[in-house]
Amino acid sequence: MKNNCNFAARAALLALALTAAFALNTSVRAQALPGSLWYNGDLNHVNGLANERDDSLGFGQYAHVFDDFKVTDSPGWHLTSLYSNNIMNYSTSTTAVEWSIHQGITEGNPGTTVASGTSTDFAITVHHVDEFTEYTVRVLGLNINLAPGTYFLNVTPVGSGQGRSFDSDTSGVGCIGTPCGNNGNAFFDSNFFGAYYQSTAEQGQPGDFSMGVIGTVVPEPPPWAMMAMGAVVLIGVQRLRRKKA
Repeated sequence: MKNNCNFAARAALLALALTAAFALNTSVRAQALPGSLWYNGDLNHVNGLANERDDSLGFGQYAHVFDDFKVTDSPGWHLTSLYSNNIMNYSTSTTAVEWSIHQGITEGNPGTTVASGTSTDFAITVHHVDEFTEYTVRVLGLNINLAPGTYFLNVTPVGSGQGRSFDSDTSGVGCIGTPCGNNGNAFFDSNFFGAYYQSTAEQGQPGDFSMGVIGTVVPEPPPWAMMAMGAVVLIGVQRLRRKKA
């Protein structure tokens, strides 16, 4: 009887331990952050590409990964946060986060910078635990409006002279929005590695990279507002005609 009780107690403890382990594992399992309008997908456990600045490469040295996303809603998106998922070992000594949004990047061409900055308002959290720990590097407190179109995003942790950081490859698992980590339209820019907006395929990585944007869809103006705007324009045109007459 005593052995049966001990066995039952041990079985209950084992079940509890397994449940706790599962809960802990799922709490750090890769997924999109809440409020994401676009997320390129979880890491594919294959590779990563240098995405770093002012770490063991040296101060003033950088490597940036850009990947494309589409604003598909009219009249646009209002972004409050940007993020990338990186396998890195200077999460606790990151001093800032450099970020930029471009349009029109092509091979050897940076396109047009729509918005950019180096922010000290950021958060770094564990995103996935495996052989290596992957961290979400997130810029906070942004106020960016984007009209419908195609854009390229980079979010890079800034170090303090040590460590390395690599943006995780993704195959699009768990993705949100368009494209969904499956079009291979990414670029690499680095003064250290001598790459100037090269296709990542030239770095031996033709895939996509784990990053995303957070915000809200800008609401369409109500019909009465459109009618009022039209009336104001019409009145202005009539006054202009009278002056000319």
